[in-house]
Amino acid sequence: MSTDRREFFQVAAAASGLIAAAMPQAATAAPAPQGGSMGARFRALMNAPDPLLCPETYDMLSTRLVWAHGFSGAFVGSSVVNQALAGLPDQGIATVNELVAFSSVIAQNVDIPILTDVDDFGNTPLNVYRFAKMAERGGIGAAAFDDRMPMNRAAAYNSPGVYSKERMIDNIHAAADARTDMVLIARCLAPTPNNDYTEMLDRAAAYAEAGADCIWIGLRTPQDYVKASAMVSKPLMAVVGGANFPATADAMKAAHVSVGQSASLVTIALGAVDRALAELKNTGHMTEAQKGALSREATNKIELVEELNGRSLKYHLPSGSAAVERP
Repeated sequence: MSTDRREFFQVAAAASGLIAAAMPQAATAAPAPQGGSMGARFRALMNAPDPLLCPETYDMLSTRLVWAHGFSGAFVGSSVVNQALAGLPDQGIATVNELVAFSSVIAQNVDIPILTDVDDFGNTPLNVYRFAKMAERGGIGAAAFDDRMPMNRAAAYNSPGVYSKERMIDNIHAAADARTDMVLIARCLAPTPNNDYTEMLDRAAAYAEAGADCIWIGLRTPQDYVKASAMVSKPLMAVVGGANFPATADAMKAAHVSVGQSASLVTIALGAVDRALAELKNTGHMTEAQKGALSREATNKIELVEELNGRSLKYHLPSGSAAVERP
């Protein structure tokens, strides 16, 4: 089996310190392929020999920061949409339509492919077909959807339940029929009683055969991923960085992993805001908090100030964001 078929990428909820660990890798990563659809660009990155780093982002500016740091793709998880739209945990509160719409706005305003977690993509194959069409029209490069039943999601895994293998295969067929070249990532959440992964691996292989371009699967060790790659024959995706699969360079090389580091940027950002508000309340200012603020140069970059001002001048408008010299 070729190496690229066993390449494995990750969009992760890792410990916050791992973000910094990813930065040197990002700086030397190959640039995202230019031209073509975002699906085609994501596919090329996914099958390249180099790791694919897809940090999880939560809005437009955080995604542009991912781009500014040299990452080739970004991940928008369903959890951040639930937090942004409802201020609630990821228990299926946001609808699939909202998940697709939220990510589409980001996808249409950045120049790197967006990988979006769309939960079950709409439950029935007819819904899946419709939302897959919608996601690709929205510019989403890759859609990750799972075999988890709505009640299981609503109960935060406390209620058992995944779709039958046959139902999930029908959903994969529907998504494949609907898309042109958007990458389809099937997440396998089959139960693993007594730490027996037989059913999960059986489903993973079936999902790959049904037309999924990549399989999102949770295993315990890098060696488990090496074994799984031989069975599945498609790229694998996983959440790494936890106790069961530490995101170390050696671990990822051993598993032929294409990695993306991502702590929850939402909680990191909220932590900074929380500290700033506490300082304001206690001292009447935010001097210490502002030391960690984004620089004006970086803010201008992710807000595309130069581009906006150039357009303003072209259409004979005054510059609204920063001083520029008129010709």
